[in-house]
Amino acid sequence: MQPFTFFISYRRQDTAPIALLLKNEIEKRLQFVRVSVDVTELKPGDEFPDRLRRLIDEAHATIALIGKAWMPKRDERRPRDGDDWVINELKYSKSSPLADAEDDRHGLSERVVLPLFVDCERSFDQFELPKSLAYLRKLQAVQIDYADWPSAIGPLLDEIATKLGQKKRPDKDEYPVARPSKARTQPLGDEALAAILSYDDYKGWYIDNFGNAEVRYLVKTFKFQHFNQAADFMRMVSDHCRVLDHHPEWRNVFDQVTVSLATWDAKRRVTIYDLNLALYMNMAAEAVAKPR
Repeated sequence: MQPFTFFISYRRQDTAPIALLLKNEIEKRLQFVRVSVDVTELKPGDEFPDRLRRLIDEAHATIALIGKAWMPKRDERRPRDGDDWVINELKYSKSSPLADAEDDRHGLSERVVLPLFVDCERSFDQFELPKSLAYLRKLQAVQIDYADWPSAIGPLLDEIATKLGQKKRPDKDEYPVARPSKARTQPLGDEALAAILSYDDYKGWYIDNFGNAEVRYLVKTFKFQHFNQAADFMRMVSDHCRVLDHHPEWRNVFDQVTVSLATWDAKRRVTIYDLNLALYMNMAAEAVAKPR
């Protein structure tokens, strides 16, 4: 099965930054999707019109980003279709059939076109709209303002996902209920953490917050000779965590294990529990790497 694919149509002098932001948010928030934006898809030497048509052919939905400079205003010169890439993209999005086989069409019989007004009135009446795009007036449009982006993008993508029958990824990880005893554990300050991590016993560990100013993690990527060593390491650490009753957030890709340590009971800050587990992980990594 092919991922649900979006094509974002936009005018570079109008909404180019929004197009890239929207691509990132859709791919981050929705399950099994792909988003095509010409600046990220076109390669040197590509035939521009042909490559754009192929991108649209592969798309199940086209999002038309409409800003203040999307089209000439009323009483301004009407653009001619052959001279305007945006007009041609939206004409082709409407007229060309879905290229996927029946099983890969996500229940659609034709490509969906979604008008999205950005930082302007949600009305086509403000523009000198060519006849070839008159069909847009009949479509339900949505709207977002850049100033409201952080709070508005979630509900907007909820609306789009519902319309297209797509599923959202979980908004956040779910943690166990905080234990009062661990919640009272005093987290370490940044200066104390930096001093502790300067010791050789904590070689390779560093502090990260993953974009959230309120949290701190101890982070390290362990690299092994092959997957078996990585699996042995995770098994040793898992057995130790059962006894310690403290657990890592980790990810394994073949011979590498990336670990993030924080005490969720202490509002995801670093405590003595994390420092102890980091020491044990270093020792476990050395143990599994020794020749047998």
